[in-house]
Amino acid sequence: MNRLLISTGLALSFSLLPAAAADVTLVQDEAYPPFMTKEDNEAAGILADIIKEAGMRMTPSAAFALDTVPWSRAVKLVEGDRAHGLVGTYYKPESRPWIGTYSEPLLTEQVGIYCAPGKAQPDWTYPDDYKGLTFGNNSGFQSPGPAFFELVEAGDIKLEEAQTTEQNLRKVSSGRVDCYVQERLTTEIALNEHGIGNVEFIATASEEKSFIGYRKTWTGPEAEAFIKAMDAAIVSMREDGTIDQIVSGHTGS
Repeated sequence: MNRLLISTGLALSFSLLPAAAADVTLVQDEAYPPFMTKEDNEAAGILADIIKEAGMRMTPSAAFALDTVPWSRAVKLVEGDRAHGLVGTYYKPESRPWIGTYSEPLLTEQVGIYCAPGKAQPDWTYPDDYKGLTFGNNSGFQSPGPAFFELVEAGDIKLEEAQTTEQNLRKVSSGRVDCYVQERLTTEIALNEHGIGNVEFIATASEEKSFIGYRKTWTGPEAEAFIKAMDAAIVSMREDGTIDQIVSGHTGS
């Protein structure tokens, strides 16, 4: 698969080149709009734009590829030492012990609980009061949180996974699953764009910061220099309002 090469030696230019042309490979999801998507076979979305801009600011400059694949594959690529960093991961040290270093936060996301009408109440305690229900989830996502997955493991909550937010919301709407936990902006956009009804917002489950999670086995001077330069670029973008501008450009807010 082609990857997007980001080089910051002179004026930044983007071109599709093999992964071997880049020193570092980062991977993101291809179906999590507006945060992570794929356009014309290239990484797109809010996080991709943040990463691209950070690449322009990195000192020292670095060449890296930003690839976009299904989330479950992105996770396996980093876990299996075939990519250096997982873009958009939440802080999950227990479920992702193969991540050794987390970047500066890229964004803070609000995670909401969505259910079919009559399936849940706003005053319920999440996730304990949801025992006995069937939830949808994006394959490989940890959005519902560790306590939720403990109930799944115990058999108190049934879990069915699909690849995209739209697919999971349609399952809620049609009654195939009872509820779904996902980032609110992503969910509201999917509901509006696809005209999906019969789905209610119940409550906020959590607020999660998203990061680049670098694999634990990537160490040494090259790794340290890259991570430090990327972090400095992210901080500068947060402080000068660039990240807020990127988000507004995608959401119109």
